[in-house]
Amino acid sequence: MATQKEVAAYFSVEDRTIRNWSKITGFPASKGRGGYCIQSISRWLATVAMSKVSSTQTTSSTPLEDEEKKLKLAEKRLKIRRQEVDIKHKEFDLSIKEQRSAPIEIITRTLELSSVAASSNLKALLPRIKRAWHDIPPEAIEEINKVIATTCNEVANFEPDLSSYTASDLLSGEEGAESV
Repeated sequence: MATQKEVAAYFSVEDRTIRNWSKITGFPASKGRGGYCIQSISRWLATVAMSKVSSTQTTSSTPLEDEEKKLKLAEKRLKIRRQEVDIKHKEFDLSIKEQRSAPIEIITRTLELSSVAASSNLKALLPRIKRAWHDIPPEAIEEINKVIATTCNEVANFEPDLSSYTASDLLSGEEGAESV
């Protein structure tokens, strides 16, 4: 057993250093005056030195290495994000193939084709009626022409209401689809 002064001399440090070490968790406690065990303190110092060496080996890196690590992490995050987007696109494509939804462009094009077909059929309606009813009154012909013209105009001017969609919805993505 040794006093604080003897321990300081043994390790070639000042008395104050021994007092500071004694405040660190894990430092061997004194057993009264002259109660320090030099062997216990030596083991404690070796343990502290080993933990410092291992921590500096694992944490010592240059700013360039830190930037490279950050860059690699950012690249991994980007790769994951791309994979998530790819999965969403595949799910969207599958929903279209299963005919659960369709892009607004397809719906709009289908409506255009439907309006053209309806207009053509309405324009062919009056000649068919005249062939079937030879003595049709002129008032009936005028009324039929008015209905046909009004219907053709309404069908030609039909546009889907896109006010509830944002620009990104209309470009792509599941939000840009309507159930069919």
